Amino acid sequence: MNGRGLTLVNALGCLVLGLLLVLQWHQERRLDARIQDLKTSLVAARDQHAAERERAAMLAREQELLKDSIESMQQAAEASGHLLAERDAQVADRDVRMVELTARIATMDAQIKTWQAAITQRDERLRALNAELSAARRRLDEAIAKLKAAGTR
Repeated sequence: MNGRGLTLVNALGCLVLGLLLVLQWHQERRLDARIQDLKTSLVAARDQHAAERERAAMLAREQELLKDSIESMQQAAEASGHLLAERDAQVADRDVRMVELTARIATMDAQIKTWQAAITQRDERLRALNAELSAARRRLDEAIAKLKAAGTR
């Protein structure tokens, strides 16, 4: 092969290498953009997870407060039930007193029914929020799995 043929082959090789470099560069840019998108979605998923965890903790605290409140109300109801029993024994002969005590018991029963309805509504909200938290956790796990899969590529 003469000098001119080698120059032509060299120029053709340089052109092919240049094209390969450009193709590799474009591919690397696409992959970098994809990685950046995945990192952004991971950060968003982590933020959402943290918010959901905080919300769940708040709901757990609220639930504990409600349980304590209900327990103290039950104790108060028991205490007032004992007090009412003692007063009934003392004033069995007074009809006016009996009507008053009956009215108080009816009021307490109505309050207990109201509390039970509120507790039922709260439990439904907690179940719905727990389902939302589970869905958020599942989405986070999927995002992490996608990120790991992208990282292994």
